[in-house]
Amino acid sequence: MKMQSDISQKISEEKFQKTDDTQVQGSEELIQSPETVSDPGNERKPKKEKEKVTRKSVIRNILWFLCGILWGITLAFIGGVLYLRHNLIQEIPIEGDFAQNADKIGPAAYKFGWQVSYNDCGLPRLIDNQPIEVYRFCKTPYAYELLKNEDERKISCMLPCAISIYKKSDGVTYISKLNMPLITQLLGGNSIGIFNEKILPEQREILSQFPERQIEKKHN
Repeated sequence: MKMQSDISQKISEEKFQKTDDTQVQGSEELIQSPETVSDPGNERKPKKEKEKVTRKSVIRNILWFLCGILWGITLAFIGGVLYLRHNLIQEIPIEGDFAQNADKIGPAAYKFGWQVSYNDCGLPRLIDNQPIEVYRFCKTPYAYELLKNEDERKISCMLPCAISIYKKSDGVTYISKLNMPLITQLLGGNSIGIFNEKILPEQREILSQFPERQIEKKHN
């Protein structure tokens, strides 16, 4: 009997010990550090912060891209203005005296069937004792081709083509004229082909009668 009571007492002690261990383990699971406790709100915060950072970087990249486009447009505009300033009107220094060259303009144009008229509209013929004359060149067939299209008839304000000859204080005689091929490229249309194929070759032949003079650039 005593042996049975000892065995039952031992079994009850083991059960009590297991129950106590289970309670201790459960309490340890309940008592956890704040870092290991899973909180849905804490999990959402990093995601929201990442989304904010991503949006900021996207907006920053878009702004840099737009700034680059604006800078490109600005530089292209400035470059275009500088190019037109130096190329829209051509100034060519030529050999020889002013009077001799002025007398050659008419005969040189007549060889290619161009009509030449002197512009006498009150333009001074002397500026600071330096002579200047302006001549108008016209060829009826070419003018008709340029103006027959109503949409391109606005180019008539630049016809007839003008060439001026003048002398500067450096003693050199110059010829200047509009760069019509460049203007027609800007305007587009039928005028491009007419100038490039017909007018420009003949103008080059006329200007070849006036050899270009090489002027040494002054070094500061």
